[in-house]
Amino acid sequence: MERIFLLWPALLAFTAATVLSACGGGGGSGAPVGVSAPSVAEAERYALVAAYNGDSLASYAVNADTGLMRLVDRVPVNQASAVALRPGHDQVLVLSSAGSVDHYQLGADGSLEFFAQVLPGGGQLTDLAIHPAGEWAYVSNAEGGANGIYPLMFDPEDEGELKAMTPDAFVEPDYADPAFASLLLSRDGDHLYAADLVHDRIARFDVGDDGTLAYVDYVEAGNGPYRLARHPDRDYLYAANRFDGTLSQYRVLADGGLEPLAEPMEAGQNAQLEGLVVDRGGRFVYASDITNDKVWQFRVTAEGTLQPLTTPAVDVEAAVSPRSLVASPASDRVYLTDGSAGAMLAFSFGDDGELAAMAPDRVATDAWPADMVFTTGKPLTAHNRAAYVINGNDDDISQFSFADDGTLTPLGDANPATGDYPVAIAAHPTGDYFYVANANEDTVSQFRRVTSQLIEYDVNELSAIRAPVSADLDPVALAVHPSGNFLYVVSRQSQTVSAYGLEMNGEIEDNNGIGDYTPDDPKLLDQEQVGVLDPVALTIDPTGRFLWVVNDRPAGFIVLFRIDTSDGSLTRIDEASKAAGQNPRAVAINASGETVYVAASGDNQVRSYAVAGDGALTPGATGLSGQGAAALLAAPIHNWFYVINQVDSNVLWFASEVDVVSSTGTAPSGIAMDRGERHVLVTNLASGNLTRFNVADDGALTAGDTVETGVGPLGVAISSYTE
Repeated sequence: MERIFLLWPALLAFTAATVLSACGGGGGSGAPVGVSAPSVAEAERYALVAAYNGDSLASYAVNADTGLMRLVDRVPVNQASAVALRPGHDQVLVLSSAGSVDHYQLGADGSLEFFAQVLPGGGQLTDLAIHPAGEWAYVSNAEGGANGIYPLMFDPEDEGELKAMTPDAFVEPDYADPAFASLLLSRDGDHLYAADLVHDRIARFDVGDDGTLAYVDYVEAGNGPYRLARHPDRDYLYAANRFDGTLSQYRVLADGGLEPLAEPMEAGQNAQLEGLVVDRGGRFVYASDITNDKVWQFRVTAEGTLQPLTTPAVDVEAAVSPRSLVASPASDRVYLTDGSAGAMLAFSFGDDGELAAMAPDRVATDAWPADMVFTTGKPLTAHNRAAYVINGNDDDISQFSFADDGTLTPLGDANPATGDYPVAIAAHPTGDYFYVANANEDTVSQFRRVTSQLIEYDVNELSAIRAPVSADLDPVALAVHPSGNFLYVVSRQSQTVSAYGLEMNGEIEDNNGIGDYTPDDPKLLDQEQVGVLDPVALTIDPTGRFLWVVNDRPAGFIVLFRIDTSDGSLTRIDEASKAAGQNPRAVAINASGETVYVAASGDNQVRSYAVAGDGALTPGATGLSGQGAAALLAAPIHNWFYVINQVDSNVLWFASEVDVVSSTGTAPSGIAMDRGERHVLVTNLASGNLTRFNVADDGALTAGDTVETGVGPLGVAISSYTE
């Protein structure tokens, strides 16, 4: 990537290329004052992500074993650039570079509820740090004439609402015009350090017993100190110097002063360092380099100095703009923000500290995720809410409450109406919104999960968000992007894949921007010709970069589209098309994003394809699928997958072996699995019912209960949550 040279006036303009954000700023520690934070926590629970270009704060449920993340909730925050957790409280602060700090309550289910907002002053806020006592917060500002730090307090007399601290509402050093890009609190909370990007200094402030700040002094750093990081349980501090590509190394003295451990270390030739992080165990340090598209890797010696690893750096794709780095507080995982897309790259490391891409290798987020922090504790458990079945001949949705033990109970007094002949249903990653393709009237219905007003306890009925919106001729399949920002619809007769934008409240975006549209007024982000007859199914990879479509023809194909994660647009890759058997009807990708499966009803085969880094497919093993394959399901965590066959009326399970389970109805047509992988639901088209299968530890199925639906059930979707 071309080296980016920045002058301070341009930085003050706060363009998208120069946002000053820091990872964590001391906000993730829950240790009391005077006690260092533990180096090992139980597990990651929720990841909180601030997206600068996406203007949002989002929460993601984290699978502690695999590191897989799923969008849970999202709220609007203009130019969100830093996020921190209040120790001892389920509260989140997110910094808007435009001039505010928003205060949210984090629910046990990962939901975000607005609590308060404070306007510290100044319009170019750069970083946020929360004191380990959980009583005070500090915000740096880089606006001309107001270059310093705003101390804030959680007011105990007003339910902990965040407020400006008086009388010390603004603190400056004793020299003119600092440009603090990054803040960091000492382990005991007695000192605050600020990286001065312009004067090449690290300023030190003492923190009083009441949280007030007093400027003390500064030490020299390299050219443009931009990120600060400290050792989790030893008195070492490191600074990434943006413009000379070096890392400054310091010992933290008893009085909080900084003493150089060694000369600044050069990361790489012409490096421009953007991110810096120490792993949870304090063994390794990583620095991201936007010029050379690398992450540099170092070992922390017994003396605290840095030593390059045997492999000095790992490369990232040239298309990636490597920005901030975040280390998990509970596992050997490191995340790198991509400033040019909606993604955070995911790495793991072993005893040697060398980073290796995880599978999947990134998390789909809003555009330019600037910062991320994790909550920790007991690993999350997935819980079921409800199941929804679309009835093709009744033009409505059967609703069932869905207990963790698999019990299905009819829900609501009336089934929500869809359009004419609903054939496919897709769930939003949050489980709060659902979309239905109506084949006979060329529309897409949109619903949100609501609470019933008719009974005394909460249930999960669906309510229409708006009237159905127009689609191309014969919409037969649809899927929601893992970021929750886009909806993709395949229309068989028009031979198109259409992309629609989704609002944070689940609504399909409209053209006039006021959320009140006629059925022919949805905002179409993109529309790509598939170029082959009868496209019938699609799948999106877990990273949100690729989409594949199959067509129901005697000589079937699977077609690749690349997704621009910043705006949802599609690019068709003709040369990547692969043969997919006779009349392929279904396609799915496994949880790791490494294998795509296609089931073809014409030759009764299921085919596997290995996924390359650019989305290209390499054909792999092929096996019998049964007669009349109608749908495929890939498990959300493990690499199991299932095929349902309408002619045989059975379900095939593929894992370490292949097993067949008979359906309890006739002509199964739709399939879904809960996020906890405890149950599989199958709709039976000809018998008008829904079968629940219990899932064993190895993915094998055992038939359970069957409940009645409407006439012609074609698809099913599940709402769930985590706690």
